[in-house]
Amino acid sequence: MAIEPVDLNIAHVAEPAGIDDPVPTLRWSINAEGSDVRQGAYSVRIASRPDRLPTADVWESGKVKSGQPEITIPESVRLLSGARYFWQVKVWDGRGEASDWSEASAFSMGLGEDDWNADWMTPPAVQGKGEQPTWWMRRTVNLDAVPDRVALGIVCLGYYELYVNGKRVGDEPLAPSVTKLDKRGLSVTHEIGDLLRPGENCIALACASGWYLPHQFKVHEKSTPLIRLQATTRNGGKLQTLFGSDAEWQVREANRSIIDKWGWNHFGGEAVDGRLASSQWKELECPTEGWCPVRVVSPPPIEVSARTCPPNRIGATYKAEKVRELSEGVYEVDFGRCLAGMVRLRFPDVPRDRKITMRFFDLPADYESKKDQSYNQLSTYIARGDGTDVFENKFNYAGFRYVTFEGLDAPPELENLEAMLVETALDPVGSFHCSNELFNRIHELNAHTIRCLNLGGYHVDCPQRERNGYGADGQTAMPAYPYLFDSEAYLHKWLMDWLDVFEPETGRIPHTAPIQHKAESPAWGGIVGPLAWQQYLFYGDRRALELAFPAVGANLQRLQSWVRDGVLLKELAAPKFHGDWVAAGRGMGSGNGPTWEMKELFNTAYLIYLWQTYANMGRVLGENVEVTKAEAVIALLQESYHGNFFNEKSGYYLIPEQAYQAMPLWVGAVPADRRDEMHARLIDLIENKCNGHLDTGLPATTFLLDYLEESDSHETIYTIMNKKTYPGWGYMLEQGATTIWEQWDGYWSQIHSCFAGPASWFYTGLAGIRPDPEHPGFEQFDLKPAFVEGLDFVETTYDSLRGPIGSSWRRDGERMEWTVTIPANSSAMVYVPCSDPKAIRLDGGPLSRKIEAVRNSKGAELQRFRLPSGTWKLDWNR
Repeated sequence: MAIEPVDLNIAHVAEPAGIDDPVPTLRWSINAEGSDVRQGAYSVRIASRPDRLPTADVWESGKVKSGQPEITIPESVRLLSGARYFWQVKVWDGRGEASDWSEASAFSMGLGEDDWNADWMTPPAVQGKGEQPTWWMRRTVNLDAVPDRVALGIVCLGYYELYVNGKRVGDEPLAPSVTKLDKRGLSVTHEIGDLLRPGENCIALACASGWYLPHQFKVHEKSTPLIRLQATTRNGGKLQTLFGSDAEWQVREANRSIIDKWGWNHFGGEAVDGRLASSQWKELECPTEGWCPVRVVSPPPIEVSARTCPPNRIGATYKAEKVRELSEGVYEVDFGRCLAGMVRLRFPDVPRDRKITMRFFDLPADYESKKDQSYNQLSTYIARGDGTDVFENKFNYAGFRYVTFEGLDAPPELENLEAMLVETALDPVGSFHCSNELFNRIHELNAHTIRCLNLGGYHVDCPQRERNGYGADGQTAMPAYPYLFDSEAYLHKWLMDWLDVFEPETGRIPHTAPIQHKAESPAWGGIVGPLAWQQYLFYGDRRALELAFPAVGANLQRLQSWVRDGVLLKELAAPKFHGDWVAAGRGMGSGNGPTWEMKELFNTAYLIYLWQTYANMGRVLGENVEVTKAEAVIALLQESYHGNFFNEKSGYYLIPEQAYQAMPLWVGAVPADRRDEMHARLIDLIENKCNGHLDTGLPATTFLLDYLEESDSHETIYTIMNKKTYPGWGYMLEQGATTIWEQWDGYWSQIHSCFAGPASWFYTGLAGIRPDPEHPGFEQFDLKPAFVEGLDFVETTYDSLRGPIGSSWRRDGERMEWTVTIPANSSAMVYVPCSDPKAIRLDGGPLSRKIEAVRNSKGAELQRFRLPSGTWKLDWNR
């Protein structure tokens, strides 16, 4: 067919299980042949079984005239809890040509709170501050028969692995995703019918506390981990519980425990006793010695939500590359690149009772560092000595590249050692390649770094020292996320984490989510508005704006109360009051951090940005009163900014450093008659004083690059990106970095989020793929590349919400050739840097489109015109 609906999903999740939205929105995209293809209508049908789709025994929309590739199921359609549904979509193009019905997709509903009748269960309370035990739990269940479908829902405050009759259900490591565990638990639904059998069955759990510890959260009744599970089936429309968590479950300590306290710089590892390894604990036949009943406790005061973000997964496996002896009996193994994850280590020749100690480092163990590059990451293994000894993580992980071994009689064999990257299962959606190999390497560096920072359903600063979801760190990576990975469900989950740590009564938003940090700084908690706005731009998610708008408004009122005479004052702000963090020459260990006045300049500008974001959100939502209020506050702050911070003698805002010129330019606080002058001074600071390098930190680097792009200063960005000397991403690569560092000079963490967003410019700048705020979700978008000198070609693809977008250009002497792909059901405003519209050819012929001449921020003339869906080839003389 010429038109075909594909990629059926709910909230960008294919075939989600156990959702709790009673009126979910069903979505799809269009695959079509030819050009200028738009959806003119659609029809959706839902059935209780695949074979009933032709009769749509649940619901059918009928033919709906609409170009929107989505439909929200009406409230009148009652979707039953615990039930599974199948759906298809059929579409018509603008000429009335119909597609076939799509391939069937499925989703299932989770249990509502009224459907749960299982108890909350927990292991015995453990005293002391030493190693935290992990646990085995089990229960036998007798079934007269096995229904066609059995769904098991589980809520675990901690980590778990589920087994049925000895077989593991799924393969997700460190399940489930992390939340603010004293406020929200996630329900995960597993299909287990194929693993059950008539008669006796064994249901078993391996579990650990994870983050659910008293120094991290308010642990309910000293119960950690805390678990509720329930297996159900639908019998003639009636929901039937087959079994669940109750007092019949048995528990005992497993043969592994968690080392260290699970906190800042003390995440430790796992201690495993191979002599006590057993497979019987999860089988039907199991000795009863050592087992005791679980404790049943009252329900914790939390909200339970369906887990809708992607699960964790083993994303890559790396073989050990090198081994060397550090000292007698101490060996170091190099896995070739930094990662966040686990290890699988085989010890075939170790005698019984031998203890092997493993330490994990992000730099060589003997590297001369001012800091401990192991961050106290340590695991141990006691061998049973029968040739089958294997150490493998289950309930902890590390950030590392190097592992040292003590307790071996000889160097370990490389083929026996594996490292496994653990990440949230975010599939790639972007590809970039160009004639500058350094740019290609920066792109890969950025993508791999984000994969090392997204475990658990939220973006962390680092996997080895803190594992905290800092808001400023998140804002540095946010520009790259949607271009590199399928991030919608993941980022929406993290937005909900931020709303969970938000305090409505005070307006306070702390530094981190979902693990709540005590500190508070404007650019850290301020992520909520920008995060919601990004979801609206890229995914058309108006609901994200609706959810975030009250929190952003309350937080702005709190921040505005710290303002006097147009300055956000340190005396009135929360104690931490961070500004531009770890800038070049001003990082940790430098003794030269930003002054209070520098922080006030930075945070006052950031406050203007938050008000601007709030106003943008309000315009979409029709909150006209709030928009008017925001515009008034913005005007007052902008008007007073220059007088408060500009130094007439030096000609700079405060001091001649890039962040303090870029911030007022970025938020429009520079008087109109001085903008050109201050822009020129900023460019001079970059290109001359700093020889084409940045001197900014976290998060000003992101804001500076954003401003340079807005001002069409792509040549300057090119210069920054192309540097291989300090400071810059090229310098990191020249020093052998495989992930982005915490600081430009490599001080401390080697796997960090402080500068984790450069790849976005390759898509928005060099390829020119940019969302249109007036038509979010790439219904319409801009194609406005920077055809910078120094590059011979750029090849870029991006799988948007609407479908694949392509932007690839090449120089051929004075001739420019540019191929663009625009997905069906979309269109793009195309910008060509050419003064003569007649010189532009489209598919080898004249450009017969309505053309408008415009100028960019630097005054260069461009020809602007709209192209519909299809693949188009443009060429012109420069």
